[in-house]
Amino acid sequence: MSSWLNSLYRYDAFQKVDRAYQARTSSGGVLSILALLMVVVMLASETREYLRYQHTHSFTIDSEVQQKVQINIGLTVAMPCNFLRVDVLDASGTSENIHSSITTRPVSQHQKFTGVQRSVNQAADLHVHDIFAQANKRRRKSTVDGKGSACRIEGSVLVGKVSGLLHVTAHGHGHGGAYVPRHMLNFTHHIDELSFGPLYPSLVNPLDDTLHFANHSVAAFRYFISVVPTLYIDPAGRRLPTNQYAVNEYYKAKSDSADADGKPPGVFLEYSFESIAITIQEHRASFLVFLVRVCAAVSGFFVTIGLVHRLVVSLTESVFGNMNRGSQAHAGILDSKHPSRADIDVPLSRK
Repeated sequence: MSSWLNSLYRYDAFQKVDRAYQARTSSGGVLSILALLMVVVMLASETREYLRYQHTHSFTIDSEVQQKVQINIGLTVAMPCNFLRVDVLDASGTSENIHSSITTRPVSQHQKFTGVQRSVNQAADLHVHDIFAQANKRRRKSTVDGKGSACRIEGSVLVGKVSGLLHVTAHGHGHGGAYVPRHMLNFTHHIDELSFGPLYPSLVNPLDDTLHFANHSVAAFRYFISVVPTLYIDPAGRRLPTNQYAVNEYYKAKSDSADADGKPPGVFLEYSFESIAITIQEHRASFLVFLVRVCAAVSGFFVTIGLVHRLVVSLTESVFGNMNRGSQAHAGILDSKHPSRADIDVPLSRK
């Protein structure tokens, strides 16, 4: 057994240098301390990179064009419910029956229309696992009191996956019904929620919790919404189908006598579906990759420090060594503060 182990010594790639032949210098100690500090920083950086989630985006053609899409809406308008009507009309001319899925109820204006105007929300930088956590939360409970001069419109409606228009208007303006006088119109509104696809109440969309004021009784709010089918995949392989959307808003107020463009006042949500679907997959690097990166970074750093140290020592010795030898060659005995014994011993003359 021992002979077999002794035969392995010839293949040792990590040969050792005896301590008697090792020289320690102060410069080497300084570099060693700096190297250890840098290694700690590199370890912290690699660990942070390992713990960070990475996202992969892929784009495909949306193949589910025949599928119905659910629109979830929660909207409060500063007008009585009996003044308003809600309709959905798509590009093919099909009018969806939303009376069974959309409900209206009176609420207090004070609860919804206090504060400053809040426009479109900025997109939050959320990780996929955060989106899954929000999607699993329960539906937010409404705090409206059921009394007042404003109207809360909420519910979900299924529409075809084509361009369409969901609009809230007043009776007698663009549609039939009892005419509502213009001076009684007020389309100031608060959008509690507007989403496409399965309802995830805790996910924040661009128009969620936004407040829009009308500074004139005859006013039109238009929102041009571009919907993109999106599939989220977390590190565990779970899938969350939903839809993202981008929105541009347009506001126009008219005088009481002007209605030249023929468009009635109200809140208009014009939506269209993109033909491109996005898949966002979240993942982390494997632990083996993390170990390889750490070993490669640390070993490479120590090798580089060693080469730099040897280079600096060699240059220092070559420069200052030549200077010392040159000065000693031109110096006499009396020029030296500490002459050696060989310099002061004078050989005796033989008789």
